[in-house]
Amino acid sequence: MQEGLRSEIQRLLVLAFALVVIGLVNGLVAETLVVGGAIYTLITLRKIHKLYTWLASDKTDMPPEMTGVWGDMSDELYRLRQRVEQAKKNYTGLALRIRQITSALDDGMILLNADRTLDWWNPSATTLLNLTDNDRGEVISNLIRNPLFVAFIHSSEFNQPLEIQAPREPGRIFQFMAGTFGRGEVVLMVRDITRLRHLEEMRKEFVANISHELRTPLTVLVGYIETLLNNTDTLPKHWHKALEQMDQQTRRLSSLAEDLVMLSRLESTAPPPHQHTVDLGHLLGGIKENAQIVAGDRHRVTLECEPGLILAGDARELHSAFSNLVMNAIKHNPQGCGVGIRAHREGEQLVVEVSDTGIGIEAKHLPRLTERFYRVDDSRTTASGGTGLGLAIVKHVLARHQGALNIRSTPGRGSTFSCVFAPRASKPLADQA
Repeated sequence: MQEGLRSEIQRLLVLAFALVVIGLVNGLVAETLVVGGAIYTLITLRKIHKLYTWLASDKTDMPPEMTGVWGDMSDELYRLRQRVEQAKKNYTGLALRIRQITSALDDGMILLNADRTLDWWNPSATTLLNLTDNDRGEVISNLIRNPLFVAFIHSSEFNQPLEIQAPREPGRIFQFMAGTFGRGEVVLMVRDITRLRHLEEMRKEFVANISHELRTPLTVLVGYIETLLNNTDTLPKHWHKALEQMDQQTRRLSSLAEDLVMLSRLESTAPPPHQHTVDLGHLLGGIKENAQIVAGDRHRVTLECEPGLILAGDARELHSAFSNLVMNAIKHNPQGCGVGIRAHREGEQLVVEVSDTGIGIEAKHLPRLTERFYRVDDSRTTASGGTGLGLAIVKHVLARHQGALNIRSTPGRGSTFSCVFAPRASKPLADQA
């Protein structure tokens, strides 16, 4: 480009010098310069016109032959056009590839403009939501009028998926997930989870049925083993150890069956209507006394509870949740560590904490502690007789009482399990009206 500019400047200087010489010869210097300049301008305009004509054409042929700065410019424009054409081909190929990929998806994908109008969707979305070409540009909440979906799609954050009955098909369940991109546009994914939820219900029913069926034979076994243990004097000595192990394992199976029944009930029944209030001081006091009896001299259990704390909900479920946390602290920590129960308010929230000064839990285990049968240490859990369902029960009970479980732990320094309840759940019934 610089070479062409220098050549053009040189050409102009030569032309100007030649025009001045001619003007001096004919005695009309100014007129000669004007005429020469006009001719040069016309030639330049002709070059520009040819360049514009080439740019306006859709052809990919070579630009017109030019010299000087205009030749350099035409060459540069040609290279730019080549890059643009290649970029168009790449974009077209990528767009085609994306369409092929999204067409192969079983999940529906929908692109929405910032005002939540339909812009594009894949074939699966057409099948799932019965979309037609006439729906393009339509506000999606006009097509899916479920109030939960309307609130979901017009929200600014999409942290959690939404599950609702399928529009016009009550027997099916759809899950919606969304995310934003660009200037407020939304990509919406829709999935048919009817079969998944059906399998989940079958699993719950199976667990509930098998748990109930196990209780009767286990009760019989426990009864007979207790009878035999109470009459060990009449039995051979080599049976004593076997009977003790049988008693230990049947009681463990019985606890497992009870926990499975409890968990199944929590999953399959509606949350408590919160028409009853629970005096936390009285509830936690009973748990503390029972825990101290179980702990004996191995642990010291303490309780700090602000007076007048009331929680709306089911006393039996809350007792199960708090008792599980306290018993876990007793069972899974060595002798001598303290176990503390503390209930207090933090702003408008009510918090029940169960802490210990025991061995603690590594950070990598904390996110999975509430999973069923998850064990930090299999040998320790087996020795303590745990079922691996205690924290899963706690999680479900808290969810049914507008609460959440927060866990903090430091290896070698102990753990704190905090049950945090929403303001509405933690106020007396009279205050909720």
